[in-house]
Amino acid sequence: MIEVETETAEGIRIVAGGTTSAVTDPDHLGVTEAHVEIGSESLAEAEAEAEVVTKEMPRDQICPSYQTTFPYPKALDRYLIQTSKFEELFEFRFRVPEDSQIKGSDKVSTQQLARVLMTKAVTGFLGDNFVFDGVSLGWSPTPIVPVGEAQSNIVELEKRRDGKPNSVEVSVRSTGTLPIATLVGYIQGGKIDLNPAGNESIENILKWIQAVFRKDPATRFITRPNSSAYFDRSPETTMMLRSTKNVLEARRGVYQSMQIRFGRITLNVDTATTPFWVPGVCLIDTACALMGTQTGRLEGGFLANPEKFFVACGRLRGSFFNIRHLTSAKKDKKIRLTGFSQRNAIESTFEERVGDDESTTKLTSVSDYFERKYGIKLQFPRLPLASTRFGDFPLEVCFSADGERYKEVLQGQETADFIKFATAPAYERKNQIQHGLRLLSHHAVPTIAAHGFKVNNTMMSVKARILPAPRLTYGGNRPMTPRDGRWNLRGLKFLRPSTIKSWVIVYVPARQPLDNNQLERFGSEMVRSFTDCGMTVPREGPPIIVGNPYGNLTQVVQDSIARAHNNFGTRPDVIFIILQGASVPIYKTLKAGLDVHEGIASQVMLQEKALSGRGSAQYLANIAMKVNVKLGGTNCIAEEPLFKSGRCMLLGGDISHAAPGALRSVNPPPSTAALVGTWDRECTAYTAVASVQESLLGFIANVKPMMAELLKRYAEKNNGSYPQHIVYYRDGVSESEFQEIKTEEGRKLHELCQELGAQTKITIIVAIKRHHTRFFADRDIASKLGNVPCGTVVENSSTINDAFIIAHPDLQGTKRPTRYVTIVDENNLGADAFQRLTFNLCSSYARATTSVAVCPPVYYADQACERARLHLMDADDGKMKLGPVHANLRWNMYWQ
Repeated sequence: MIEVETETAEGIRIVAGGTTSAVTDPDHLGVTEAHVEIGSESLAEAEAEAEVVTKEMPRDQICPSYQTTFPYPKALDRYLIQTSKFEELFEFRFRVPEDSQIKGSDKVSTQQLARVLMTKAVTGFLGDNFVFDGVSLGWSPTPIVPVGEAQSNIVELEKRRDGKPNSVEVSVRSTGTLPIATLVGYIQGGKIDLNPAGNESIENILKWIQAVFRKDPATRFITRPNSSAYFDRSPETTMMLRSTKNVLEARRGVYQSMQIRFGRITLNVDTATTPFWVPGVCLIDTACALMGTQTGRLEGGFLANPEKFFVACGRLRGSFFNIRHLTSAKKDKKIRLTGFSQRNAIESTFEERVGDDESTTKLTSVSDYFERKYGIKLQFPRLPLASTRFGDFPLEVCFSADGERYKEVLQGQETADFIKFATAPAYERKNQIQHGLRLLSHHAVPTIAAHGFKVNNTMMSVKARILPAPRLTYGGNRPMTPRDGRWNLRGLKFLRPSTIKSWVIVYVPARQPLDNNQLERFGSEMVRSFTDCGMTVPREGPPIIVGNPYGNLTQVVQDSIARAHNNFGTRPDVIFIILQGASVPIYKTLKAGLDVHEGIASQVMLQEKALSGRGSAQYLANIAMKVNVKLGGTNCIAEEPLFKSGRCMLLGGDISHAAPGALRSVNPPPSTAALVGTWDRECTAYTAVASVQESLLGFIANVKPMMAELLKRYAEKNNGSYPQHIVYYRDGVSESEFQEIKTEEGRKLHELCQELGAQTKITIIVAIKRHHTRFFADRDIASKLGNVPCGTVVENSSTINDAFIIAHPDLQGTKRPTRYVTIVDENNLGADAFQRLTFNLCSSYARATTSVAVCPPVYYADQACERARLHLMDADDGKMKLGPVHANLRWNMYWQ
């Protein structure tokens, strides 16, 4: 009997929930063999044996004096899957040889091959219990063809547009039996900690399990090829996004995925929420919503500003629609919109065939053709046409298809509406997950049973540790210990407050501006609030410059610098910018100018928040925290034993890619990469370097020269010495990219240290935020929302530092833990040091008085990436280059 535990993302109970949420009991971490057994032992016997095994936490290598006992609250998550032992499970490989395609056939893509395998001719041959990975591999509990042999079938596809036949030859070859025992041995050998990329046998076994559990929901729900999320459209799971004029809706579906977690194979079940285009909406109405106009003004608006139309409606690119003017047999056919034509229905013409003679044609406009052929007089003939590979169509005959995901980034209020629907308290999220499990109905799926699986619908129960809150130090060596991840600045001063000798406010109103008296009162409040935090500022509030949002903003900046110089005798240390309504173009112009050309720190504020009259003291205290670090100050430090053991450097790395719409352009913008690193003893002062690289490249291409600059700056501030320890937190990495990061970044950092003669030991920790693991706490320790306590840690491995850490307090919805995985560890951090360091850092985020969900090096690297994107400019070769940050700002956290 092979027994495999799977997790459902539901949560630890503490409950691991959500998505990949099976959590393991730390007491069981050293006995993964008790959870995956070959032989006659029952699961109950294996678990009974596991209960008496305890695991000693590894001691810290750098800080051996640190000892703390942690409580282990009850935690629960994941589902148990039992499988019968197969004597044989057969694996098959599929392909459509190009040289064997019938003459005249279209080339068969991977997606088409998947559809070919769903045809009756093929499914009848393969059998009901055959499963396919969506690419080239398939599995069956019965031998379809003898091992080592191949069989070919001719499959007729849908006829081509010219009416010619479209048939392909599909070759099915049996590659042998699937070595399931290999996976069991892999787990029992303690090698299950990292993604098994590169081990083909293990990868194929995991693909098989995924395929078994995906086959049924993929036929019953809306999904994408090889996706783990499944959606249905019902009143209970769908909400119109009214901020989009009801052309977009949010749908909540169910997520399931087989994953190697907590020393076992788990089935992760969670909720998944995604925006969709509302089906059946005419693209004219969609265009009006995206343009923010009414139907009667759409055509005139396009003629007045074509660029606005193409930008706004570019969000439709790539989506599918139906065309209603065709016969009933074709009107439900989905067609992908590839873009918009430059000519309208009157200007766009083609040669229309006249009568039965194919050689007789006449030039016809699209507008005339629709009126004569279908009796449709176009109401918007001057609008661009929807372009597809089948031709161009008027927007008014196109209607959004069902099941079409919205692929762009939501904007403004759309995001707020979506988040409101997607978030749910932990107790509600848990119920949603259990509802999703019932929808999947694993017990009623014949294929799952045929492959020997059975799902236990009870979440797994695990344990977790709760770390003590860190000790923070503010000005005057005043200590502060967060409570539930929160604290207040009242009565506290910054540890190292900065000094402002000259400052100015630039006010950019979009509508009716405020009068000067209101702005002057706000300036006086700034003086009081900043002084309360310990900063030294002029007694006189900042002078005020009013800028025209449609005017020359560069000149506005120059005017503000001159005004500050006249008032205080020196250029401003910081420029405050108050915008009336968020404006990305204005923000980008001002920030890029001040960061690159002027070298002056800046702080943007929204009038709606800054001058609302509500909570102004708290708001300005938050602004003071940001401004203080932008000017080189330090708000507070979180005490960490690791920093006292030698010269340490915290490093954060991230890559920012352009939006999906921009990536589909002819010349897609490059990705921006950033590294941030500390240079002070307490590891709170960061400096940043950034670069541009090829779009969508997964590793930091220029990591070596970027790191060389950071080490140069570190040595400059530390009497020529390099750090003894580097802890590098890397963001934006999936499990399949671990090895690439070790090779492309870790190896180059190690080479650099050797070249510089630096005796530096490097630890690389990957922070993974995008996952479906959630934890749910027992009532005795749960918050009002049902969440686990701040400081909860659930270990994912017994052999490496790999853990889920929940560092933040309740905000809204169910807490999402961050998974931290050590992929390089020359510092030999023990589990205690690794977890304590990461958790303590979460309380040192410069712009918050709460512990944050992801440790600051990751946040700062992400922010530095996004700021670098504002510095992109055109280069002489037609590509884009990065404008260098002014030397005045290189030591300060200007990106805050």
